[in-house]
Amino acid sequence: MSSSQKKVFINLAVIGLLVAVVLTLRKLGIAEVLEPEWVDTYIRNTGIQGVALFIGIAAMLTGMGIPRQLSAFCAGYAFGAVHGFLTAITAVTLGCICCFWIARLLGQETINRKFPNHLQGINGFLHSSPFQTAMIVRLLPVGSNLATNVIAGVSNIRPLPFVAGSSFGYMPQTLIFSLLGSGVTVEPVLRTSISAALFILSSALGVRLYKKYRALSSQFEQNI
Repeated sequence: MSSSQKKVFINLAVIGLLVAVVLTLRKLGIAEVLEPEWVDTYIRNTGIQGVALFIGIAAMLTGMGIPRQLSAFCAGYAFGAVHGFLTAITAVTLGCICCFWIARLLGQETINRKFPNHLQGINGFLHSSPFQTAMIVRLLPVGSNLATNVIAGVSNIRPLPFVAGSSFGYMPQTLIFSLLGSGVTVEPVLRTSISAALFILSSALGVRLYKKYRALSSQFEQNI
């Protein structure tokens, strides 16, 4: 099989997978997925099957652009703060991996060929310290998870440091929203207050690290 035939095969396989995902979500009722009633019916108190189903669907949805905080909130509601955190971080990391590789397999070559100048700056920003860059971007209180995954996928960033940095960067907000979700049924005032305080702290940390990182990067570029 030639190189071009392999690329066509990979593209068709990815497209087929996406179609299967959409059809599955429609059958399950995509409008109801991750809502409390749906979680109560299909996820809570259903054992390992519910955990696996939640991880699979949450990974697909976050990979498609659904806010990862929603997945963490629902995981906390379904499994409690600690187990919800572990379940949610697994799901959002898998979603990151899937989105990254879809963008890389389907778009990297085309985007690099058509917009080489646009990607030059992105590659420079991401390539020098991919783990640290990914972690800081994920810590920021604003930004698009989907856009970050796609941009990283079409860039030249190494996959492992990007995914690892993303996973670490996901952790604070995932913990916060898992705790918040668990507070729906247990100690809502206390857990909501703690979640709000932690969110402010993690956001401030993300902004501080980002400013420090940008300052160090600018200083390094001037010394070259």
